[in-house]
Amino acid sequence: MSTETELKLSLPQKQIQALKTLSFWKKFANSSPETFHLGNTYFDTASRKLNQARVALRIREKNGQYYQTLKTKGESINGLTRRGEWEWEIKRAELDVEGLQKVWPESLGPLPSEELVPLFSTDFDRTCWLVEWDEPSAKVEVALDYGHVRSGEASSIICELELELVEGDEKALQSIADHLSVDIDLQPADKSKAERGFELLQKA
Repeated sequence: MSTETELKLSLPQKQIQALKTLSFWKKFANSSPETFHLGNTYFDTASRKLNQARVALRIREKNGQYYQTLKTKGESINGLTRRGEWEWEIKRAELDVEGLQKVWPESLGPLPSEELVPLFSTDFDRTCWLVEWDEPSAKVEVALDYGHVRSGEASSIICELELELVEGDEKALQSIADHLSVDIDLQPADKSKAERGFELLQKA
């Protein structure tokens, strides 16, 4: 298991291009940005057992390859989130029950593998920069996500910036955000994409 520590921020759609062209990236990013599409399907039981425990289970498609991810309950304060995360490569867009069994939290009881069904999806383009920050010292992946959360006919827009700690001092996340906020209207976003998907389900 790894511990995911990230700062999630929302921004207006009209500022996407301004963000991408900031001089900040030339100064602090160690390479040119990478852009790719991510398609994600989230699973749960009909009774929302995982969501009630604040656990997220998804299959992600990136460049024709599939990954299964389990994220456990964490804490989120002013956009800063820490939570357990397991991710592994799978051969096809089908749940790897055997792999899931190995990382399934005991606190959730028996794995309800036969009850897990796809409930909603997220589709977005991600642009990534790897930032080397000096004070405090850290390496941070900054990801701009733009797309949609979809459940049936319902959808909502994804337009957010995620600052994920790769190594170093987590205080660098807020320091970088403060620097970017001089030019971009960034606001803390405590809801994960999975939580927003479940909100769409409830509305439906």
